[in-house]
Order: sequence, then structure tokens, then C-alpha cells
Amino acid sequence: MPSRKFGAQAAAAEPAPVRPARLAPPPRAADVAVIGAGAAGIAAARRLMAQGLSVVVIEARERVGGRALTASLGGQAVDIGAHWLHAANANGLVTEAKRLGRALFDAPQEPRLILGDREADGRETAAFHAAWSDLFAAICALGEDADLVPCAAALDRLGPEAARFRDAVAFAHGPFACGVGLETIGAADFAAAQDDLDLFVEGGYGALVATLADGLPVALATPATRVDWSGPGVRVETPRGVLAARALVVTVPAPLLARGDIVFDPPLPATTRDALGALRAASYEHVVLAWPGGPLREAANTTVAFDGDAADNLGLLANFDGGAMHYADLGGALVGRLGSPEARAAFVREALTDRFGGAATAGLSVLHASRWGEDPWSGCAWTVAPPGAHGARAVLRVPIGARVFLAGEATSSTLWGTIGGAWAEGERAAGAVREALGVAVGA
Repeated sequence: MPSRKFGAQAAAAEPAPVRPARLAPPPRAADVAVIGAGAAGIAAARRLMAQGLSVVVIEARERVGGRALTASLGGQAVDIGAHWLHAANANGLVTEAKRLGRALFDAPQEPRLILGDREADGRETAAFHAAWSDLFAAICALGEDADLVPCAAALDRLGPEAARFRDAVAFAHGPFACGVGLETIGAADFAAAQDDLDLFVEGGYGALVATLADGLPVALATPATRVDWSGPGVRVETPRGVLAARALVVTVPAPLLARGDIVFDPPLPATTRDALGALRAASYEHVVLAWPGGPLREAANTTVAFDGDAADNLGLLANFDGGAMHYADLGGALVGRLGSPEARAAFVREALTDRFGGAATAGLSVLHASRWGEDPWSGCAWTVAPPGAHGARAVLRVPIGARVFLAGEATSSTLWGTIGGAWAEGERAAGAVREALGVAVGA
């Protein structure tokens, strides 16, 4: 049976964090309320408190971190959500990791390629890497010209040598990198995303984010249900009571705001609602494998790409963090078609067995399959902007009534889809709150 080793731990909705945050008791009223204790909410709260403002943070989950979670699987710390510190040269969490003495390390940036059941030879690999770069450059060129073109239009700009790898690079830059097919994301959104060095952090990304929440006044298991901003301040209703504040930072994922999970009274401005509705939820899930005797055991922290249909493919991060575990990553419409973590785990096992044979996958165990799309407090892995919608991110950064401020990866024009982007946006929102409340710089 394909899922015979997909046990209770693997099927669990979410494993416990290896490092829970050490939180302070939350007050009932404060200068600023923050909804959401993911990276954006933590960054906002830290910055606001450093500015001398009192803060209360409410979080629907029973933990902090949002889509950054480090859990223990197979005796190893494993990031169930975000793993790469993307755009390291612009990622404020790299600075925080260094301040805390966490080791940071790089990994090979260019993927290995599997053609059928064999690894590509040197010439084929070089041609694949060239096709990868050519498509990236073609998308960026389109995106710099206009905001009405999908990334898929760049596929027609590939030369004859690169065309052999059309499906593989379409998957790599679409579902594997963006969580959607290239026809869904606008070339302008893709081109605006900052792309440089990616790093890993010792102990896990989720554990780093949780550490940075230490000392913050956070009420866990406290979802916001209604926000009344009809008066001079805000009142946030929760199942545990009402919180009052002078201003509010909302870091709830954009798709949840778009579907009305929190009722705003009065409603959010039409421009804000339109911008929320313009973005699209991206689907991206990890299937965590223990595969100590697999054919890729010599590849440490190495991305592995496969030829095949871009809409029915997977990628691997092999032997991450120096162990014998792999991420099998699924993205785009395939995630929804498979429908459940169990089905995604079975798909990965079957796909790898088809590639490498039953003997090679006999020792493969599935330890966990993530479910960010099904998670009621996430609703997606991140957001993308379809053609014509890249400007929606800037609209979401506009303060609402001088007392409601949105922040998260969705509000970042250049670091969208990343924990680093959410962190930067939380800090940006804190600065906007300070200005709105008339708090002196350095206070």
C-alpha cells in the first residue's frame, strides 16, 4: 500500500513546535492591538514596544509563528512551513539570527536534474541550467514592460536548445517557486520579487521566529471575529472578550480577510477590499521523507528537479540540514487536485517509485505532509498577483482611517511570499502606527 508508512504522526494536522515562545501575559487594553502572531505580527509588536507603545497581540493558533513552524520529526528539527531564508541580503531575519548567534549556511543554488530514472549528464545539466536562467530572464523582461502579461508568455521566448526543458523549467519557476502555474502569476509580480542568496538557519526557521516572540504579550487561541473602528480607536472582539486600542495592525493572511473571516464595522474601504480580492492564494506543501538509503543520499542540501509535465511534477530538497531527510515539494493546482495530505504523500511515493523503482523506495518513510491550504488560519502558502494586480500590494499598505494597518507577505511588493517579507512589513506597519499616533522617533 502506498501509504503504509504514513502513520499517526504524519497524518496529524500539525506537530508541536520544538521551541514554544515564552510569552508575557496580555493586557485587555493597549495603545496598539496586533492581530496575528506570525512573523509580521511579532515584528510589529517588537518594534512598537521599542518605540514605547503598549501592545497586545492576539493569535488564533495555540502557538506563535504562523506559517513558520519547526517541529521534531525522526529526531531532527524540521521546518514544516518556511525553510529557506530567501533574499538573504534583504532579509531582516538574517540579521536577527546573527544577533542570536544562530549559524547560517548556504546550499548549492543550481538544481540537479533527473531525466526519467537517471541523473542528467554534464551537457544536459548545463543546458537545463541555461534554460532555467533564460526563462527567468525572459519573465523579468516581460514584467518590466507591463503588468498585464502572465509569466507563461515568456515560454515562447525560449530558444530551441532550452525548449527541450520547457516543462521542467515551467514547473521550477511556476508551481515550485511561486505555488501557481506560470499562467496564473503576472510577470510584473514575478519580476519585482527580490532574488539573491538563500540561506538555512541552525535549529530551524520556525524556531528562530518563535524565539523572537519571547517576552511579547500574546493571547494564544484567541481569534479575532469582529473589528469595530467606527470610533476614534478600535475594539477587537474575540471569543475571550473585547480588546480596546488606539490603533490596530492586522497581519491575517490576505485570503482570509478577502473571504470575510473577520467582520469590520464599518467595512473596509472598497479599494482595500478590491486589492484583497485581486490577489490569489498560492498552494505549496512539504511532504517530509526519511530516505536514508535512497539514490540521492550523496546530495546534501541539494535541490533536485525532474523532467515531466509541469502540472503534475514535484521537486526535492535532498538531505536537508545534513541529515537523511528530504522535502518532496508539491505546488500549484496539483495540491488541490490531490485533496488531502494522505493523497499527497501517496502521490510522492508513487512518483519516486516510478522514477527509481520499488527497491529504491522500499526504505522510504513519510513523516509528515503539510496542510497550509487546509489550515483555517492560513488558507494558503502565500499570495501571488495575477496579471494586472501587482499594484494591489501597494494599495494594501495604505493606512485605513489612520488607525487600521495591514501587514504581511501580501503587502510586500518585493519580498512577497517570504517570511522575511512579512517581517519587514510588520516593521513598516509599526513605523506607520508611530507616525499616526504622533510618537516621537526614539521614544
